[in-house]
Amino acid sequence: MDIPAPLASVLAQIGARFPELADDPVMAQSLLENVTSMVAEAHERYAAGAESSVVSDSYLDPAHLATGALHAEHAQHPAGAMLAAEVLFDAYLPVFVDQVGALSTTDVLRATRALHAGIWSRFPAGAIAYTEALRQRVTTAHMDSRTQIARDLHDRVAHGILAGLQRVDLTLLTDPPAPERTAQLEDAARLLRGALGEVQDLAVALHARVGDDLLDAALGRHAKDLFPAERTVEITSSGAPVRLPNWKAEEALTILLEALTNWRKHASGSTATVRFDWVGSTVTVTVSDDGPGFDTTAAADGRLGQLTMRERAGLIGAVLAVESAPGHGTTVRLTIPIGAL
Repeated sequence: MDIPAPLASVLAQIGARFPELADDPVMAQSLLENVTSMVAEAHERYAAGAESSVVSDSYLDPAHLATGALHAEHAQHPAGAMLAAEVLFDAYLPVFVDQVGALSTTDVLRATRALHAGIWSRFPAGAIAYTEALRQRVTTAHMDSRTQIARDLHDRVAHGILAGLQRVDLTLLTDPPAPERTAQLEDAARLLRGALGEVQDLAVALHARVGDDLLDAALGRHAKDLFPAERTVEITSSGAPVRLPNWKAEEALTILLEALTNWRKHASGSTATVRFDWVGSTVTVTVSDDGPGFDTTAAADGRLGQLTMRERAGLIGAVLAVESAPGHGTTVRLTIPIGAL
C-alpha cells in the first residue's frame, strides 16, 4: 500500500528505534496497520469534537485485544509498544496539527487530545491481552506438570496399591490365617481399597482439562469419570453459557470437582445437584446436597478443604461460599467473573 510521506517518516523512526518490530515481517505489517488505524481514528475524533477525544478506560476492542495477543506471541512486552507510541506521538503531532488545520490554541489542544486518544486507546486492551497470554502459558505449564503427576499416580502409585491389595486377597483365599490375623488382613485390604480410590480420584482430578468444552459440559464429562457408579448427580444450566479463559476454566473445574469429591466422601447416599447460572458478567455455580451437613464453625476448613478451594477461587477472581448445618445438607457456591481480569 502507498504510505504518505509523513507517516513513512514516522514509521522509519520507530523502526530505527525498535528494529525487532521492523525486521519481523509480521510485526512490521502489524505496526503499519496499527499506526494507520491510530492516525485515522485521531482524525475522526478531532472531526467529532473535543468530547470524543477522551480515552475510555473501559473500551476493549477485539482488534486491539488481537494485537496484544500477537505481541505476546512474538514475546514483545507492552512496554516496547508504549515506547513506540511515544515516538509516534512526538513525531506525528506537528504533522497532525498541520493536517487538521489547527490555528487557535483551543484547536491545537483538541488536536493533541485527539491524537493522544487515537494512539493510547489501544493500550488497555493490548496490556490485558498480553497479560492473559502470559497467564495462559503459565496455565499450560502448570497443567503439563499436573498431567505428569496424574500419570505417575495412575501408573505407579495406584498400580502398586492394587498389587498389594491383590496379594492380601490372594492370601485370604488360598491360605486362610488364624481368625485374628484374618481380621487384620481384612482391615488392611479395606484401607488399601480406600487409598486406591483416593489415588484414582486424585489422578482424574489432576488430569482434568476443560479442552474445547464449556465449563458445565467439562464438569459433566469429568463427573462421569470420577463417579461412574453414581446416579445421583444432576447438572443443570440456565442462561447463555460462554467460554471462560482457559486458565480460569481449569481452576474453576478443579474447585467444582473437589466439591463433588467431598460430597461423595462425606454425604454418600445423598443426592447432589449442580446448577450453573450464567447472568451478565458472571457465572454462579451451586453444588448442593441433602446429606447430613456439618457445623461450619467447627474446623470446616479441614473437612472440605476450603482453604485450598478458596485459594484457587482467589486466583481467578472468584468468590467461594460454603453453607451447611447439621441435618440440613451442604451448599458450595462459586461465583466467577466472566472475561479477562
